[in-house]
Amino acid sequence: MRRLYLYNVLLFSFLVIFSLPATAQEAQGPYVRVRLVPEHGTIAAGQEIGIAIEQSIAPGWHTYWKNPGDSGASPRVKWALPEGFTMSEIEWPVPHKLPYGPLLNFGYEDNVILLQKIKAPENFTDGPVTLKADIDILVCKEICIPETGTYELTLNGAEAADNSGYFTMAREKLPVTSSGTASYYEQDGFFILEKEVDWGQPVARYDFIPAEWGVIENIAAPEITVADNKITIRQKRGQRSLSELSEIPGLLLWSMSTEEPSNTFMNAYEFTASPGIPGDMPVKTSATPQQTTFLAALLFALFGGLVLNLMPCVFPVLSIKALSLVKIAEKQPGIARLHGIAYTAGVIASFLAIAGLLLALKAGGAQIGWGFQLQSPEIVTLLAWLLFIVGLNLSGIFEIGGSLGNVGNRLTQGNTPGHSFFTGVLATLVATPCTAPFMGVALGFALVQPAIVSLIIFAALGFGLALPYLLLSIVPALQKMLPRPGAWMGSFKQFLAFPMYASAAWLVWVLSQQSGPMGVFAALMGLVLIAFGIWLLRHEPVTMIWKNLVRVLALLSFLAALLLIPSGPAGKTDPSVPAMGEAYDPAKLAGALEGSEPVFVEMTAAWCITCKVNHAIAIDVNSTKKVFADNAVRYFIGDWTNQDPGITKYLNEFGRSGVPIYVYYGPRDANGTRPEPVLLPQILTPGIVAKAVTGN
Repeated sequence: MRRLYLYNVLLFSFLVIFSLPATAQEAQGPYVRVRLVPEHGTIAAGQEIGIAIEQSIAPGWHTYWKNPGDSGASPRVKWALPEGFTMSEIEWPVPHKLPYGPLLNFGYEDNVILLQKIKAPENFTDGPVTLKADIDILVCKEICIPETGTYELTLNGAEAADNSGYFTMAREKLPVTSSGTASYYEQDGFFILEKEVDWGQPVARYDFIPAEWGVIENIAAPEITVADNKITIRQKRGQRSLSELSEIPGLLLWSMSTEEPSNTFMNAYEFTASPGIPGDMPVKTSATPQQTTFLAALLFALFGGLVLNLMPCVFPVLSIKALSLVKIAEKQPGIARLHGIAYTAGVIASFLAIAGLLLALKAGGAQIGWGFQLQSPEIVTLLAWLLFIVGLNLSGIFEIGGSLGNVGNRLTQGNTPGHSFFTGVLATLVATPCTAPFMGVALGFALVQPAIVSLIIFAALGFGLALPYLLLSIVPALQKMLPRPGAWMGSFKQFLAFPMYASAAWLVWVLSQQSGPMGVFAALMGLVLIAFGIWLLRHEPVTMIWKNLVRVLALLSFLAALLLIPSGPAGKTDPSVPAMGEAYDPAKLAGALEGSEPVFVEMTAAWCITCKVNHAIAIDVNSTKKVFADNAVRYFIGDWTNQDPGITKYLNEFGRSGVPIYVYYGPRDANGTRPEPVLLPQILTPGIVAKAVTGN
């Protein structure tokens, strides 16, 4: 508002300088006489009294309301108060509409009284109180003149005037606070307001003035209908995006007479409108969740787990186990089968643990779903460090001496069933950022069933993930398909370290979306400390004293890394929204669905690999951009990187518990009916998107 005020001052000062002589002769001023009036001449400790700022405006000139309209600036009042005294916000009388060519402003002519309330502190002792106010007023006719003055008022002085009658008259010109509900939405370029009213008698005229600039095109004539104690005002939308506003305060003007000037209203309701939809009736944003039987969900979970093995985050882990199987399959088939069973047990146990935690948190009211643990910066950091350690292991760092140097081998690379069990745990951890086909339906079904059914579905998902290695370990015919042991195994094992390093780097990037630069710095310093600790443990000191010292230093290095783990999100980050898209917001989506154009919704997360791949190959490509542009598709993208109950609720409406999810809402037909939303597959191609939008 300050910027707007200065802009008008400069603009109209320029006009003054280059005006005609007659106009310059008129612009002598001042054109507003200001007077400060107290409700009472005295004030006591803890007492609150009214203070009036009266403007006596020269004929033909005007000043402005708190929303000045298309031009102008509202008055600015800066009080200098004694210590402990407080001043309320300004109470504004009902303004007039002031048309000027193609513009429409809101303000006052002749005389106006702005009201405030001053309150004395509880420890105030009687004595004179001097109040000072610096007041800036822009007063306009054909030109605008900024007028500035400092005004004083003394309370508890020699005169103890009582101006109660004056304040009663002034308060009669204030709008009345309305208790009826009010909502607004946007439709086809129009701002639409719906407000509950109960007049009790016929009303001749209505109008609406928003307290926020740019909500409506002020000069445009509103379309007003009244029915069933509800008034609906439809007016062309202004320059401001309604998505910037969480609510819109304003005035509903009304008059019992048609004889008053069209720009003047004696009565007004003051209210605040919240985002809404036509008739305050819910807009259908989701399709009916797919009806799935227990058997179908079980099969979907099994197939989804199988496909997870092909995901880039899981495949390296499966390859690690395949390498160990190559060594023992021919010589020790019984041990190979035991390893397969242990690996399967590790995977299923991990899935059950995640499911149990997920169900417990949801029972406690948390709005979460599949991948919820990756919404925690702490978990993301620890997983990045774990993958980094596994990468060092595969690179051979842990194979060089040191008793603790073989920790990675002991957990995942050894020759006992326990190693295979922990490899299954690792496979589950790195699988959680991925969502494979069939998984969405299965998990959506599982999370609305009794606990025992949910756990069975999750166990089936884990069994599907473990099944390829289990079959390799127990079926001799499949083992014969594996390559024979050789020198190539060492090189291939070292090669597998690089997908692990890449996954760790990607998780650090995910952390940057959650905790910002400081979170990334902490994670990287943790990697340095972990590498330093491992470097210490690679050495075998000669004496026991030095060996113990090295172990203590390494332990301190690891503990220091743990202390660096980010403690939580730095705050909700803005989603990464492509230029052609809009950030998802439930109110904005509801408004878009009230229009006639088609709508496409993408729900994603920074830690979701499937989401990123789909977006890169199927959405953020020229062919899809052209389809969206040619068909006027409004595209919303929601970011679930951090917890967002609104997005979780949207997912649940479609019977899903995780991302990605893609929904297409077709355009309205000639009868104004919008077809049922279409839920697209979790693995996308440009052709799938184009077919959903165009039908061919």
